Amino acid sequence: MNDFRQIILLLAFFALVLGVFGCESVEHLDEGNSDADTDTDTDTDTDTDTDSDSDSDSDSDSDSDSDADGDGGDTICDEQDFEIDITPVRLVFLLDISGSMGTTPLGQAKSAINNILGIWAGQQIEFGFDHYPIYGDSCGINTTIPIAPAPGTEASITTMVNGLTATGATPTEEAMINYLSFGYAASFPESGVESYLVLITDGSPNCSSGNDVSFANTTAALLANQIKTFAIGFNYTSPSLNAVAAAGGMPAPYNVPIQVTDSTTMQNAFNDIAQIVITCIFDVQSPDASADPENVNFYFDGLVLPMNDGCGGSGEGWQWVDAAHTQVEFCPVSCDDIKDGDPPEITAAWGCPTIID
Repeated sequence: MNDFRQIILLLAFFALVLGVFGCESVEHLDEGNSDADTDTDTDTDTDTDTDSDSDSDSDSDSDSDSDADGDGGDTICDEQDFEIDITPVRLVFLLDISGSMGTTPLGQAKSAINNILGIWAGQQIEFGFDHYPIYGDSCGINTTIPIAPAPGTEASITTMVNGLTATGATPTEEAMINYLSFGYAASFPESGVESYLVLITDGSPNCSSGNDVSFANTTAALLANQIKTFAIGFNYTSPSLNAVAAAGGMPAPYNVPIQVTDSTTMQNAFNDIAQIVITCIFDVQSPDASADPENVNFYFDGLVLPMNDGCGGSGEGWQWVDAAHTQVEFCPVSCDDIKDGDPPEITAAWGCPTIID
């Protein structure tokens, strides 16, 4: 009996020991599960934080994009349109209609003049027209310019040119001297406005004793009076015409007479002259007093043209002409777009940061 009781006690003891170790094993498993839960929570938190940060960065980019879009908009930049006025150029044709011009040379001159008027009508060049001699007086000249240079004169010039016939002698120098008289041609010259006289002749002057020296002096006086002169020889060259070209104030190759032989070569000469005289400097109209010159952009056909101070690199863009920001100049490549006979629509606006090349 005692042995039986001892066996029972031993069994109970072993059961107790197994129970203790069994509890410890479960506890360790629970601890392991608890760690796993902790890791899960950590992973979840980490993923959530990362996703949250990523979303936040995305929001930041979205705001940045919105600002970038806003740079071109009226609401974000408070952009305001303002006007720029192209600086006019005034050009007067002084046409020899002496008897030697005959039917063919004069007809070719008419065609070329009408063509260039059509190309540049309503644009930067303000055309005027003069001729010599006057009808009924072989050496007579006009006492006032027939058509002074001004906007919108093209139709009037065409009408006058088409009605001309060749007559009389060749009072070239006398016709040029007219432009030294104040008031002969309204607003020609005018301070701050480029003024050009285009002399077109086919023969030597024969109404005065003028020579190449006097022609040089007359042309130099015109230049001092702010009038530059081109000399076009229609199948003609002479010392007097050479003197006019040399003193006319134009750079090479226009400091020698331009030789033409027909309407095509004369048209080419006029096209070249137009390219030379057209300026790409614009007058900036005064905007609101709050306007900032570092927040201005110019546009060709609605596309922004970057600022290019010094006009280097691509040669495109624009720059300020003066420290007061009253004039802007378009760089050579962009200027060519203005000079090609079909210029872009040029607009400007204050209020958004200047786009810089």
